[in-house]
Amino acid sequence: MTKRTTATPQQITEMLALREAGYTALAISQKLGLSVRTIHRYLSAHGAKKGRLKAEAIEQARNDLFQLVTSSPAIREAAAKLIADDLAHSNHIRAIMIEAAEHLKATTPQEAMLVMRAAAAYSTALKNTSDTIRHSLGANKVDDETDDLPELVVRELTSDEIAELISKQGTVDDELA
Repeated sequence: MTKRTTATPQQITEMLALREAGYTALAISQKLGLSVRTIHRYLSAHGAKKGRLKAEAIEQARNDLFQLVTSSPAIREAAAKLIADDLAHSNHIRAIMIEAAEHLKATTPQEAMLVMRAAAAYSTALKNTSDTIRHSLGANKVDDETDDLPELVVRELTSDEIAELISKQGTVDDELA
């Protein structure tokens, strides 16, 4: 079968989109039924680069998937059940740990070693349950704005500012007396 050497405007548009999405000339040729040389000619005439839209296409696909997941009531309900289950398990483990910690007493070095092992396990379980709760509630997603510390400006006080502070201090001392 001979392949065509001219393309319709619709084929040219599709060819450019496929190339910028990362398709090879051979794959485009097979998809559109045009010769590889024709594909190369049109791509070079229009300046299409392979994979230029790849990052944008990936981001669009992620957004579409997230939209699908968050818009489906069944998926949202399943996610809510999983979060509730994680929280219930974490709270149950914490309650068991608190009860067990009340009975940790050592009278011999062997018992002291066991108490220390239990305390280490307790600490690990506490950390894991805290992480689970934070993750389930989304508390680990902190805005970048809250991470910024306020600026601290240190400068020398002027004579007028010192006099004002002394006079305010005198009125506060008088009120306290």
